[in-house]
Amino acid sequence: MSQILEKKKRKLNDEEVSEESSSEEESSDEDEDEDSNPAEAGIIERLELRNFMCHDYFELSLGPQLNFIIGRNGSGKSAILTGISVGLGAKAADTSRGSSLKKLIKDGKNTARITIVLKNEGKEAYNPEVFGPKIVIERKLQRQGTNSYSIKTSSLKTVSSKKSLIDKILYNFNITVDNPLALLSQDKAREFLTSTTDHSKYEYFMAGSLINDILENYHLTSRNIVEVQKKMEIARSHLEVATSKYEETAKVYNRFRKSDALRRSLELIHAKIYWFNVSVIEKKIQKYQTQLTQAKEEIEVIDQKLREFESKSEKRKENLEKIKEKKYIIDEEINESSTNYEEAKVSYQNMKMGISEIRNEIEKTNNEIKGLKNDVKKFTDMIDLEKEKIETVNGSSRDKMLKTIEQTKANIAKLESENEKLKSQLINSENNPEEEVISLEREIKDSEQSIRDLKEKQRQMLSFQGDKYSAWGVNVSKAIKHIKSYNNWHRQPIGPLGSYIEVKEEFSDWKDLINTALGKTLDSFLVCDEHDRRVLSDILKRYRLNKNIITRNFERFSYEGGIPEGLTTFLDVLKFSDENVFFTLIDANSIEKNVITDNRSETRKLINQRNVLNVFSLLNNRSGQRSSGDNNSFRVDPIYYRINEPLKLSTASSMDKKDIQRTEEQIDNEIMKLNKLKSRHGTCVEKRKKQQEQVKLEISQTQLNIRQANDEVYRLENAFHDDGDLAKIEGLKVQIQESQDQISHKESVLRSLKEDLASEHSNFVLEKSKLSEAKSNLQNLIKSQEQLSKMISDSEVEGTVILSEIRHYEMRKDKRLEIVKMCEEKIMKGNEKLASLIQEAETKCPRGQVVISESDTSESITTEYENAQLAVKEAEKSIGLSYEEIQTKLLEDKEKKEACEVKLTNLESIYASLARDLNSRFNYLHTTILKSTNEASASFERSLALRGFKGDLKFDFKEKTLKMLVQTKGDLKKRSVESLSGGEKSFSQIALLLAIWKVMDSKIRGLDEFDVFMDAVNRTISIKLLLSELRQYSKSQAIFITPQDIMMVGNLDGKDIKIHRMNDPRSS
Repeated sequence: MSQILEKKKRKLNDEEVSEESSSEEESSDEDEDEDSNPAEAGIIERLELRNFMCHDYFELSLGPQLNFIIGRNGSGKSAILTGISVGLGAKAADTSRGSSLKKLIKDGKNTARITIVLKNEGKEAYNPEVFGPKIVIERKLQRQGTNSYSIKTSSLKTVSSKKSLIDKILYNFNITVDNPLALLSQDKAREFLTSTTDHSKYEYFMAGSLINDILENYHLTSRNIVEVQKKMEIARSHLEVATSKYEETAKVYNRFRKSDALRRSLELIHAKIYWFNVSVIEKKIQKYQTQLTQAKEEIEVIDQKLREFESKSEKRKENLEKIKEKKYIIDEEINESSTNYEEAKVSYQNMKMGISEIRNEIEKTNNEIKGLKNDVKKFTDMIDLEKEKIETVNGSSRDKMLKTIEQTKANIAKLESENEKLKSQLINSENNPEEEVISLEREIKDSEQSIRDLKEKQRQMLSFQGDKYSAWGVNVSKAIKHIKSYNNWHRQPIGPLGSYIEVKEEFSDWKDLINTALGKTLDSFLVCDEHDRRVLSDILKRYRLNKNIITRNFERFSYEGGIPEGLTTFLDVLKFSDENVFFTLIDANSIEKNVITDNRSETRKLINQRNVLNVFSLLNNRSGQRSSGDNNSFRVDPIYYRINEPLKLSTASSMDKKDIQRTEEQIDNEIMKLNKLKSRHGTCVEKRKKQQEQVKLEISQTQLNIRQANDEVYRLENAFHDDGDLAKIEGLKVQIQESQDQISHKESVLRSLKEDLASEHSNFVLEKSKLSEAKSNLQNLIKSQEQLSKMISDSEVEGTVILSEIRHYEMRKDKRLEIVKMCEEKIMKGNEKLASLIQEAETKCPRGQVVISESDTSESITTEYENAQLAVKEAEKSIGLSYEEIQTKLLEDKEKKEACEVKLTNLESIYASLARDLNSRFNYLHTTILKSTNEASASFERSLALRGFKGDLKFDFKEKTLKMLVQTKGDLKKRSVESLSGGEKSFSQIALLLAIWKVMDSKIRGLDEFDVFMDAVNRTISIKLLLSELRQYSKSQAIFITPQDIMMVGNLDGKDIKIHRMNDPRSS
């Protein structure tokens, strides 16, 4: 009912607002009211009764607007309205059919079922997405057990069985089942139509318009106000008593405080304890605040560094891309230039070969001319000799000639011996390079390999900075995580052992040697027993790691007796982070007996000392040596460093940077050394070439001398054996002439060859220039390519360094963020604790009243408080109560007084709220009554006018009466309805019911046997009145039940009217 009242109130407010709305809205509302289409939601489409009252099974489909149900008495008409009321939740008392719903179940049956189908379409539909276009409400009545509801969808799927959902649906559709005038059953209709007293009419009107409920709420609020007033009086009396007790206790408390200065001192000392605790927390908070500020400042610096490195990284990437683009262009140009160079080289070589051939021809021709000239000279000499022979046959010149021949042959033998020596020297020089050149070439090769190894080492050092275990293999980090996550070890394995060993900074030059000497052990893992060894072996195999596993008990032992006196051993060089690793290296490698020295000349002396197993020394940056032996033997073994492998030793970040810097310096030094070696090698090769050219020149000269000497011997021998012949002289002259002719021809050919040589030489110079230019261009491009490659390599190294720095700063930032988080949590918790401590301390005294010195401690303040407390107790012996007891009583009385004040304040607030609510309810009641009476009067007058009557409704709220005054056509003035005829009286009662329905505004209305006291004329007029009035409410549904046949009444064939005829009792 409260929901209906609220809705009625809302409707009233809406109507008040609508009076102030625009004309467009008014016209829109009028158009909506004039819409004669039936409602799309909230009307009953079908009613089904099973075993209900007199029906075994009854089904009725209702029209959306006006419904007339006709049937004889006993046909079960009255069960329709009762079924609708009960099906929608009415109680037994509302049906006028007894005190229990069980009496509505048909005799002989145990259950009855009422099914009501409500239309659920259009804008006013209730949850259409759940129920669909229809809502099915079913109520089951049982003789045994409880009755039940079932609310179903259009597809008969049950949504709920709670009556509260039915109430929500009825409220949404404005169906008032519990209103006594909404669905008037047969008994209620007769009672209403035959009501004769003004009081009964008043009660019907007040109940039908719901004003009674508003009045009841108003009276309930009035009674509540009276109850609150009574409670306020009681609360005031309690407050007076509590205030009196509190004031008395306060007087005693104040006297007690004034009487003793010691107590005030005690309170201050007590408060000082609280404020001291506050100061302690504040100092801690300040400490964390300082750490927080410092951490945030460091984070800002780190962020700035990160931004710088990220910016540097971006610039590096951009520059790297540009360099790669340039290198790509240079590579293309090198390919093209290389092709041009090869073409120029081939052309040059062809030209050179052509010139060489011409020169060979020239040389050959010159030699032939020279030979011919020699022949001419020889022939001339022979002629002279022949002439001399003729002149000096048998003379002394023959002896002289023989001696000359012998001397010349001896000279030839000497020249040939010298020539063989020179040839042998040349062959040895060509086939057997000098030891210095071989040594330099070997050193150059070693230096180049050293540079490559050092660069690879540098790259690995940079790339391994982010991963602690990367030096031991790709998957070692994953294996370590797996080892740490495995929980069934007898003792968790340790390894790789090198990750727990660090070379001390002062011995950093020995890293490579130690890494090589202990390499296998540094790469190993350590377990305590065979079980752990098998498990660890399986894990390492899973990650494809082939590592040595050392099995030994994790135990300590004495090793001091094995250390040599006064010498530096591996124990002094190395630093261990795990003692088990320490003892393992002593056990496995005897590191306490391995000595190092910078002086290699002392190694033999050191090896003979007590407890010395090996002596290690450094040679260069690529190797060292190990010396071993005893008094009888001495052995030196070279140790070549694994430069191209990463160091399998742990290093601090500062050491890493130093190692990288040291490696970079080694690279620079090695490059300088390589350049010097190449320079020396070039000098030696050039010197060797010059020596070989000189030997070749000497060989040529010696061979020429040998030929000349042989010619002289031949000439002298011929001269010696010949006696001279004139015929021979003539023959020699002919040969001279022939040789001179050939000389002339050869000289002509020689001039032609020289001209060709001059022409070819100019072309050769041009080709040589082109070749030189192509070679220079290619060399420049190759140099640029090398520079760009170096720039790319340097950029990649720089990128690795930047990435390492970024990771380093990110790790530092993470640590600072953890500090920030920790400090913020500490500060937050400290502030929370501080707030409560300050609040508690302020209850003792203001902070300014307490002086806390630097020398104060918790113990000193406690001692001070105990002394003051002792003094107070001594002073209170003469007083009956202690200060604490009086203080406790004062607080208790104060709490009681404040509780009474709060209670009184709450009651006063409730009283004021109820008074406002009562005033509001009175205004609403007055407005509602005025509106309802005006609407009812207007409807009553309109209904009477249909018959030509006039009338008025007179309300007397004080006497609780309602007078109906009617003036018929023959009357001169209005008179009481009791004086009218039966038909006129029934018509007037119908008009009153329509007036109440107008005010009630229910979606569904029902009236049973409305025409029971009417004749045919009044029945016809009443039906016309009902049709005329109810057709104004096209969105509501009306159900009228009558035993009379109304078919003779005209105008019943409208589409908004549906007539249902019940079967006669006999046929049913």
